Amino acid sequence: METFSWKVRPGMRAEREPRVQTIRFGDGYEQRRADGLNVLQSRYAIMLSGPHATMQEVDDFLMRHCGIRAFMWLPPGQTAPAVFICRRWSTVKLVRRTEINGEFEQIPA
Repeated sequence: METFSWKVRPGMRAEREPRVQTIRFGDGYEQRRADGLNVLQSRYAIMLSGPHATMQEVDDFLMRHCGIRAFMWLPPGQTAPAVFICRRWSTVKLVRRTEINGEFEQIPA
C-alpha cells in the first residue's frame, strides 16, 4: 500500500461522524448503539500548494488511486498513520504554483 507523504497546509478541517443506529419510540424516547466495529470515521479537508511539478506528482498519486485504492497517511497531530481514500479533489494552476484541495476519508484497515 502506498503512502501519501506530501505535507498539507495548516488549517486543515477535520470532521468526525460516528455511525450510530437509532430506534425512536412514540413517546420521544430513543435508543442508540454503535453501527459496526469501526464506528468513528474521520474526514479531512486537505490543502496543498507548491511548484507545478510537485503538485503534478500529488495529482498523479490521487488519479492512480482514483477513489478506489486505499493509501496510508499520517494526519498532522496524529501519532499513527491510518488508511484513507480520496473520492474527490480539485486543482488550480496559478502562475508560479498549483493548489490542490481534496477530502481524505478514513476507511477501516
